Amino acid sequence: MVTADNLALNELESWDKSIIKISSSGDKIHKLYVYIADSNYKRKKGLMYVKNLPINHGMLFEFDSPRIASMWMKNTHISLDILFIDENQTIIKIHNEAKPFNLKSVQSNIKVKWVLEINGGLAKALNIKKGDSILF
Repeated sequence: MVTADNLALNELESWDKSIIKISSSGDKIHKLYVYIADSNYKRKKGLMYVKNLPINHGMLFEFDSPRIASMWMKNTHISLDILFIDENQTIIKIHNEAKPFNLKSVQSNIKVKWVLEINGGLAKALNIKKGDSILF
C-alpha cells in the first residue's frame, strides 16, 4: 500500500544528496546525510509529509544568495531543529524542536546562505551550538 509518507520519502530519494559535517564544541565532528533543497519547488516542499526522518539525516536548504530566511512547519509531521547558517558556514541561530504543523514562521533575523533541518532534539543531543561550523 502506498501512503503519503512513502510518496514523500520516495520523492526525497530522487533529490540530490550530500554528506555534511558539523564541527561542534569540544572539537567533535558530526556527519549528517542531507537532502538538498536548491530550487523554489524543493524549498517550498521541504520535509512536508515525511513522518520518519532517519537519525543523522536532514534537509539542507540552499539559497542563491544570502537572505533573511523564514521557515514554517506546514504539513510537517515531525519535530525539527532548524539551524541557520551564514555565508561563512557558521551556525548563527538554532531554533530547537519546532512543533509539527505550526504555521508560525521562524526567521533567521540576519542573512543566511543555508538552513539545515534535522530531527528535533538532535542539536542538543550532539551539543551543536550557535558559532559551530558546517563543513561541506
